[in-house]
Amino acid sequence: MATPTTTTYTARSGAKQYKPSIELVATMRENSEGFCLSCGEVNHGVEPDVRKGECEYCHASKVYGPDELALMGLVF
Repeated sequence: MATPTTTTYTARSGAKQYKPSIELVATMRENSEGFCLSCGEVNHGVEPDVRKGECEYCHASKVYGPDELALMGLVF
């Protein structure tokens, strides 16, 4: 069985959000990608230190670069 690349958690606001696996974060860094905490989609053309970028899929301001995700502890 394959290891999941995302999991869900409940934010302080009570909203369900997503966080990526450490393996996915490593791949995102190599490919200039970021991760949307709101919908769980990988966004392209994202700097490693982006915070609160706009998601190209759901348009929420919840895209974070791989370095920020790691610093914030939002990986599993």
